[in-house]
Amino acid sequence: MGVPPVAPPPPQPSVGRTPASYPPPVIPPAQSAGTPPDPFMPPPVTPASYGPPPAGTDPFQVPSNTSPMQTAGTNKWLIWGLVGGSGCLLLILIGICVFIAVSIFAVVDSVPTGSSTEATATTGGGSLASGSSGTVLFSDDFENPQASELGASEDSSSRYAYEAGRYVIEVKEPELLVWALVNGSYRDVIIETSYSTGRGGPVGAAGIIFNYQDEDNFYLFSVSNDGYYALELLENNQWITLIDWTQHEAINPENNRIRVELNGDEITLFVNERQIEQTRDPTFTSGDVGLAVTSFDESGITVSYEEITIRSR
Repeated sequence: MGVPPVAPPPPQPSVGRTPASYPPPVIPPAQSAGTPPDPFMPPPVTPASYGPPPAGTDPFQVPSNTSPMQTAGTNKWLIWGLVGGSGCLLLILIGICVFIAVSIFAVVDSVPTGSSTEATATTGGGSLASGSSGTVLFSDDFENPQASELGASEDSSSRYAYEAGRYVIEVKEPELLVWALVNGSYRDVIIETSYSTGRGGPVGAAGIIFNYQDEDNFYLFSVSNDGYYALELLENNQWITLIDWTQHEAINPENNRIRVELNGDEITLFVNERQIEQTRDPTFTSGDVGLAVTSFDESGITVSYEEITIRSR
């Protein structure tokens, strides 16, 4: 889908185009799994007192009579059996406790402490963050065009095509924004995609459209192939700049992975797993999602998207 020239070209780099200052990231405290409890120690078994066997009695034979002294000899072996059984049980319990303790420490050591997928405000340098959590609500790797929702078409202003396992969007006119939408409305989700642009081509921008209401009302996160990003709101066909075009070192001129995390009216932006900015806007908090391409002064900008994934927070 295309619209008349509505997206203004990004301003040229100048002294005034510097990222706004943000508070330093909040680093969560390290988590501790604690120490395992002490192994269970059963109470010691105190043998009953008993007297010596009568003279001439074989200690390994059970006497044939039932005199008190001979009964004490029988109790001796019963007590030793109880003591031996208790010792074996104690050794088994200690072995189980040691095994559990080793397993707990092995699991704790394998999990990095202080990790978090929550968005945090950053300075212009950005922070590393991962968006791998959440249930996948939608995913398309464009390997099967028949199963894809985005579709292929071409006219005088734009071209949408599946090429070599990628979804290609070409803008044939200058100063034009075009997009392709995914079916369904989403709220409080994580949207991410990877894409590439040709080396040495015209300057333009790839982007993610989100909270789309109709062609006159939606948000647009754009990343240009000359190193800038911006966040804009189209409301009643009027563009509102939420984050002006800002240069960032995380942006690659040819290949990027971009992500938008939505939580109520909070919008967090990522490029190549680095959080670059966070803001709030309550205008729209749910809607459709799509891939977009914007041309600037020149026509012919082409973006090849590798995939798109939408996950719950």
